Amino acid sequence: MNIGKLKTCISLLALAASGAITPLSGATFEYGKWAINLDSDSKEVTFTKGDTKVLSGVTVRFKYDGDVYDTADATSATITDKAMTDKAGDGRQCTITYTFDGSVPAVDQTFYLFDGRDYFLTEVTLKSDTKIKSNYIAPVYTTDDNLFLPVDNSNRLLTVPFDNDGFVTYGSHTLGCTGQGKPATGRIPRDTISFEVTSIFNGNTNLGLVVGSVEHDNWKSAVRMTGSPMSQSYMSRLECYSGATHAATRDDYNGYLMEHGYLSGNEVKSARFMVGYFDDWRTGLETFGEINEVYAPKRPWNGPTPFGWNSWGGMGTNVNYEGVLSVSDFVKENIQGKGGFAPDDVVFIGLDSYWGNLDWDQLEDFCNHCRANGQTPGIYATPFNNWTHGDGDMVEGNNGYYYGDALLYVNGNKTGRMDPTHPATLSLMNYQIDRFKALGIKYIKLDFLNSGSCEADGFYNKDITTGIQAYNYGMKHFAERCGDDMFIVLSISPLFPAQYANARRISCDAWGEMWHTSYMLNSLSFGWWLDRVYSYNDPDHLCMGDRSNEENMSRITSAVCTGYCMMGDNLSTAGSYIGTAQSQEKAKNYFTRPEINEIINLGRSFRPGYGHKLFGRNNTVDLFYLETDDCWYVAYFNYEEATKKGYLDLNVLGIDREQVDTDRSTELWFNKKVNIDSRGLEYELPYNQCKLFRLYKKQ
Repeated sequence: MNIGKLKTCISLLALAASGAITPLSGATFEYGKWAINLDSDSKEVTFTKGDTKVLSGVTVRFKYDGDVYDTADATSATITDKAMTDKAGDGRQCTITYTFDGSVPAVDQTFYLFDGRDYFLTEVTLKSDTKIKSNYIAPVYTTDDNLFLPVDNSNRLLTVPFDNDGFVTYGSHTLGCTGQGKPATGRIPRDTISFEVTSIFNGNTNLGLVVGSVEHDNWKSAVRMTGSPMSQSYMSRLECYSGATHAATRDDYNGYLMEHGYLSGNEVKSARFMVGYFDDWRTGLETFGEINEVYAPKRPWNGPTPFGWNSWGGMGTNVNYEGVLSVSDFVKENIQGKGGFAPDDVVFIGLDSYWGNLDWDQLEDFCNHCRANGQTPGIYATPFNNWTHGDGDMVEGNNGYYYGDALLYVNGNKTGRMDPTHPATLSLMNYQIDRFKALGIKYIKLDFLNSGSCEADGFYNKDITTGIQAYNYGMKHFAERCGDDMFIVLSISPLFPAQYANARRISCDAWGEMWHTSYMLNSLSFGWWLDRVYSYNDPDHLCMGDRSNEENMSRITSAVCTGYCMMGDNLSTAGSYIGTAQSQEKAKNYFTRPEINEIINLGRSFRPGYGHKLFGRNNTVDLFYLETDDCWYVAYFNYEEATKKGYLDLNVLGIDREQVDTDRSTELWFNKKVNIDSRGLEYELPYNQCKLFRLYKKQ
């Protein structure tokens, strides 16, 4: 059995027997696959996995009393090693304590190591006999030239957006593209910053480092990176820190960038971070998602994969009473239960923004109409925004508050954001949720939630001092008030925390054009692993409209690759905004295909085939795959290119062609048998078209 080892200049036996804190003159702590080495002179730490030196020159940086300190300047270091039991598993816990001269707080850096795992966890706690405060702690900071990947031009670093607002994209960048920016905010939004997590990987081998925060209770966290401008092989800077604000976190208000809120007390702890070095960076990100789910379990959902319709895609602002009743009827008569659409009878019919065009009696009638059609009515809300009310308007629910009471201030300026901790905001939530539940609504789409995670001059609840704390406070109240039988899907929202919703829209709005499909798939290319922290990744409303058949097939396949289906065309046959016959015929055609709906019903997101080859105007991966017990599904896209054809090397997907049963395997859209030979899987993709292959495994 693997046991922890601590090599120091003092007796190993004495240390193991005492488990006591001992002065260091240099030490290496080993457990499982990892070794943590502290240099006694520089007080820098090296992370080694097996024979690979992953990161060297690592120190802790933190902010205290207006200044930034580094543990390389500490006067002493001591160490504790003990067995530990954690939510993530049993293992060994190693803590290095740094002390400084004067009033600077002591620093505990704790490492959590597990037998046989490709990662460890680490966090930092500032400690003092007196009350201290900090709004920046970086458990991993290094400016060494760290080379942990093969030397070639396929090395990439991943930038993950904080939220999905403003058609923001994920980025897979060569290591040479990054610029030197300021530690706090960055020269260019997301130039060298990734929020909550990143991977630095080699595209040819898939070998990769994954680092990110696995706790999201108090901090916005980020990873700042600077690559190598010439060889594209090493990282010249890596800073994993809690306390991030940025234009991309929506904390830049009218040109004023808010600092991250402070945490205070005798102890101030960073978020816990994962540091992992994996044979496959995709496995690393999936592992990262799974650890996040360990610390903050998913919102329960025991139902099947949802199918349904949402009004925003086709109706938009034109929601009308007769129209939505006719949509419910159209879905019932033409799509529901046909061709595997909602095989388990969970069909959401959701009214998005502008559902207020219906009066309350009409809304009640709509809900009753849906239930009579075997459907679940849905609604839309933006709990952290005041869009139309004046300061003197009473907050609904007769709670004695006015809208002006609940608004947040930034740099002394009033915003339209509602304080998630204010009784008026919470009371309004109660009022809305209770009315929705009285109507039998069991599906709710929440939007513009990033307004609730922003930093502010202060919050009503004085125990709340950061934007993420406020967000957790408000979302916890909302989710608990809804109860477990309400399906909650997030629209524009932060990536984390995730435990308050069953699903999250993986991108911003996406309609039926090919560039919208490729935009949404950019988010799936590097965020597919989010189905580990949410039950479902939502590809947004699936609109067919007047787009080409090739675009339609690609858009539906993008839903196949996420594992979730919400129709978006205007399917109304009555009322003031009737849908087109073309849209309705396409809906009947594309959403009632058994072989397509069967995969959607799996509710699983496909993996990207690679991360270093990007296509189209949105820099998107064009190849995705999913393995099940009996087959591999492979989706291959053409983003606005001329016809591309050739042979796909199945080894890229980890598929042995000798194990494919070619007699049973087909391309599903055209129901054609596949051709696989020594060159690979033959394909031909005309402009904007995709192919969806089902490759059966030999029995």
